[in-house]
Amino acid sequence: MTRSFSIWRFAIATLLFCLAITTAGMVRADDATKDASPEAQADETKAAADRYTIPDGDSAALLKFVEGLQKFRPETAEQFFEHRKKAPAAMKAAAEKILTLEEDPASPAAQRAQQILLSAKVVSLATAKPAEQTEIIKEIAQILKAAKTLTNSELGIAFGAASAVEQSGNEKLAIAAYKGFGELFSKQTGDDVLVSYGAKMLGAARRIDLPGNEIKLEGKLVDGSDFDWKAYRGKVVLVDFWATWCGPCIKELPNVKKHYQMYHDKGFDVVGISLDSDRKALDSFLHEEQLPWKTLFQDEGGWDHPIATYYGVMGIPTVILVDKQGKVISLNARGPELGRLLEEQLGAVDAG
Repeated sequence: MTRSFSIWRFAIATLLFCLAITTAGMVRADDATKDASPEAQADETKAAADRYTIPDGDSAALLKFVEGLQKFRPETAEQFFEHRKKAPAAMKAAAEKILTLEEDPASPAAQRAQQILLSAKVVSLATAKPAEQTEIIKEIAQILKAAKTLTNSELGIAFGAASAVEQSGNEKLAIAAYKGFGELFSKQTGDDVLVSYGAKMLGAARRIDLPGNEIKLEGKLVDGSDFDWKAYRGKVVLVDFWATWCGPCIKELPNVKKHYQMYHDKGFDVVGISLDSDRKALDSFLHEEQLPWKTLFQDEGGWDHPIATYYGVMGIPTVILVDKQGKVISLNARGPELGRLLEEQLGAVDAG
């Protein structure tokens, strides 16, 4: 579990400076209505001008300038909107200046500047138009390919970029981004973490491309026997990646149980894939809940369960609904959507 959560920390770390720009001060933005003396307003105007003016000096001074912008917390609505408007451009300019000052592109200052520029691009992906997203992904890929070494920071940037595109709904580009970045990090021999997450990004590309295609499932059940996916052909099946420690997974469980009871006789089944690492916790939960469906589990697998890696599952619950022919119908069959899809596939039933 720790390893998987670390990739989220990598991605989040690369975005913090931009998140600070777009969200800092919002709680206190209503302070704009407060009166200020002419002298105070003049002081603030001068401070604001200095705050966003690129300083003279070496790379260390420029990095200190960037850090100051990241830490700044606006206290009024006026400051907030000014910071959101001016800070990104100021940090970008500072980072570009650092790159002109640094003779060695692999120096710590140059690498930090490159990360600042890349992180800004990642944040812009969420609201960029598809054509713009494509260009940004290409640029990020080119920079990563040209890097002498790749680290956790670059991993966070790559994952953050692909994830932002996926969340925007641009599935075709998300598949390409996960695949391209995944291939790049999978080749980083000597760093098991980068290779592992490279495999997960390749898996994410495979998962997003599942709708309309057959899903591949194999492994061991909780009792140690082999799982037979072929036995489910002719049924509509919910493949549920979950864990006992996952609050949203447990919250969704009553909904899955309800629809299992309603539709099981009509050909609906569930296959759980537990990403637990604690076998005792899983056994205790299964004993208490008496789940009527099969559960796949691998000792000490956790987030590294082979199927989770194969389909790039990096957040749970992840649910995949499969039709009678073994082809994926939906990657979002939760809540009311599960009932709607089951009625569409198997017909209406009496909910009472």
